[in-house]
Amino acid sequence: MNSPQVFGPYFTLVVFLIAAFVAVGREFWMARGLDKAHPLGRVSLAVPIAVFGAEHLTSPHAIMKLVPPWMPGKLFWTYFVGVALIAAALSFIFRVGIRLSATLLGIMFFCFVVMMDLPSAIAAPHSRIPWTLAARESAFSAGAILLAITSGARERTPGENRVAIGALYLVALVSMFYGIEHFLHPECVPAVPLDKVTPLWIPLAHFWTVLTGIALVIGAGAMFVRNVSRQSATALGAWVVLLVISLYLAIMISKPDVEGLNYFADTLMFGGVLLVASRAYDVPRKSRIS
Repeated sequence: MNSPQVFGPYFTLVVFLIAAFVAVGREFWMARGLDKAHPLGRVSLAVPIAVFGAEHLTSPHAIMKLVPPWMPGKLFWTYFVGVALIAAALSFIFRVGIRLSATLLGIMFFCFVVMMDLPSAIAAPHSRIPWTLAARESAFSAGAILLAITSGARERTPGENRVAIGALYLVALVSMFYGIEHFLHPECVPAVPLDKVTPLWIPLAHFWTVLTGIALVIGAGAMFVRNVSRQSATALGAWVVLLVISLYLAIMISKPDVEGLNYFADTLMFGGVLLVASRAYDVPRKSRIS
């Protein structure tokens, strides 16, 4: 933790969690029922992107290696993206220009998919990790677009509703894909099925992955059904956030390194995407608090 590459992102996590509690706490507690999902989802998107932004600023030479080789100014783009991520996190927490910042964030993650994730997946079609990463960034892009559409108080246009439903379906497809991956690799940590193995000191280690896989498959299928889509997305998002503040927090505390923090942030952001997706279908204005 003495290294600035580790201390910076961890410090950012603590600062933004405190800021989120102060700025969004009252909004969350005043919201009723399923309306609590939106402020919680917004914070669950904001905190991870702030951590990712801090990593760009504290470990620029490691991050810049991910930039495509044909792209000039790798170090510039590394710093630029870091600053942009932190700015978007502040926007989400303090509700300033959310529509613009969320739209730009969604476009940025879409560019990551097209420029980095899909080429890597196509180059190694039999490797599951590149496809999992492509799915993850796609879900992050869809979640940001959903936040842009669902944060406004005004009536949506028909075009916005179509985009929101398309983004919802994309999140549901990614969730179903992730759920199937849980059955194939029950030894890995749940929610975002990358290559980290669940430590055996976690009680019922493999059980949580299988249970989450079942929830993701069933919940993702239900997200396609309008009458229960909101409830399903909220329940899935809440479950993923619960995993973050229990299992992932325990793993991160046991070994406070950048890898543990990244898994914590990645999974929290996926939970945020699911919570924000609960408003994909337009909610009557009279039931909205945020």
